[in-house]
Amino acid sequence: MPKRFDTSAARRFFVLSLLALPLFSGCGYLTRWYNGRPGPPNPHSVTLTWTASPSPIQGYYVYRTASTGAPVRLNVRVVEGTQYTDHTVAAGQTYDYYVTSVDVKGVESAPSAHMTVSVPWTAKPPTQQ
Repeated sequence: MPKRFDTSAARRFFVLSLLALPLFSGCGYLTRWYNGRPGPPNPHSVTLTWTASPSPIQGYYVYRTASTGAPVRLNVRVVEGTQYTDHTVAAGQTYDYYVTSVDVKGVESAPSAHMTVSVPWTAKPPTQQ
């Protein structure tokens, strides 16, 4: 007779996972894990702004290509505004960015014009006022 899968253990794991999720998210653990930035914050960032689409859309996807490699979508959910800040850049690197709009049916547009950004080796500290 084939061995049955123990669904009670799977249910217990699922319930414990659901209970642990608010605990981890409340302490910021999941946020740090999700953003991929454990430890001190990155002093470098790139802020992109663009002109809004005249068509009805859900939002935008932002893509980045490093000097070597394929384009990577930076946001999981669509960006509803016309600005995005990339906090995952590294000093001394050059990146190529572009944006696509996503219509109300979830269809992506063609890529926008590309923007190339070089991140400096040192970050200038904010001025004291």
